Amino acid sequence: MNHPAKGDTKQSWALISETLSAELEGRVPPDLVADLVRAVLDESRQAAHDRGVEPTMREARARLERFVRARSSM
Repeated sequence: MNHPAKGDTKQSWALISETLSAELEGRVPPDLVADLVRAVLDESRQAAHDRGVEPTMREARARLERFVRARSSM
């Protein structure tokens, strides 16, 4: 069973967090983006490694979009 190396996970987390923060252009605080990305990666490290970074980023993006929609409807 292959697990992502600690450096790979950190690099994936940083890349996804940076990309999503830029896409959201300040609508979500960067620390919240980082926490959410970390949670997505933690939920299924093996699945994230097997599927690659892109599906993990899509999941994190979907969660952040739900957050933005919920916050804007308040």
